[in-house]
Amino acid sequence: MAISKKVVLAADGVSATVTDAVFSDILMTTFSMDSALTGTYGMIQKVGLAAVGAAAQNNRLGRGYNFLKV
Repeated sequence: MAISKKVVLAADGVSATVTDAVFSDILMTTFSMDSALTGTYGMIQKVGLAAVGAAAQNNRLGRGYNFLKV
């Protein structure tokens, strides 16, 4: 399994810092404009956001928060 990395863009907008990601980075970088996750943690973050969006859409349509319900 590949190690997930956290990429943080520097203030100059040209360089970046890459470090090993920790589990809490999944929440910490969700709405960050200058950092991103790669690897497994990045995939968990993306799938989680898609599930939350699907649940919100289902609730809007009156089907409840079950994102698997069609």
